[in-house]
Amino acid sequence: MMRRIKGGCWLYAFLSIFLLVGFGLMIWGAQILKNASASSDWSATQGEIISAFVRESQDEDGVTYHADVNYSYAVDDRRYQADTVNFGQYGSSSKARAEEIISRYPVGERVNVYYDPETPETAVLEPGVTWSSYLVLGMGFLFALIPSIILIFNIARP
Repeated sequence: MMRRIKGGCWLYAFLSIFLLVGFGLMIWGAQILKNASASSDWSATQGEIISAFVRESQDEDGVTYHADVNYSYAVDDRRYQADTVNFGQYGSSSKARAEEIISRYPVGERVNVYYDPETPETAVLEPGVTWSSYLVLGMGFLFALIPSIILIFNIARP
C-alpha cells in the first residue's frame, strides 16, 4: 500500500508536472542528438549566407544573445532556406559567443550546407554532435530525476 506523501495531491500534481516536462525534454533532446549524430552522414550542397546578426532578447533574468544565421541552398532544383548552424545551438548570456558564430558566416559567403536527404528542408552548417547537443536531454533527465527521487524517498519512508 502506498503511503500518503506530506502535501497530498498538490505535491503529486507538482511532481507529476515536473516528470512530464522532464520526459518531454528528454524526447526532444533525444531527437536533437539523433539529428546531430545523423548529420555527419548527410549529403552536402553549396549554399549562400543570406543574413547573420546577433539578436538580443531580454527578460527578468537578463539579456540572452542569439546568433541568427540564415542561408539558402538548393536540392534537386528546389530552393530552401534554413537557420540551423548546428544541432544544440542555443542563446546564451555571452554576446562574444554569438558574435564569434556570426563572424564565421559573412553575408554573401558560399558555404557547405549539409541536409537530410529524406527531408531536404532540414539542414545544418556544422554537422555532428557537440557538447550542446546533449543540453536539452540533460535538462530533461534532471527534471525527471529530481521528482522521482522525492517520490521514492517519501513513499519508502516508514
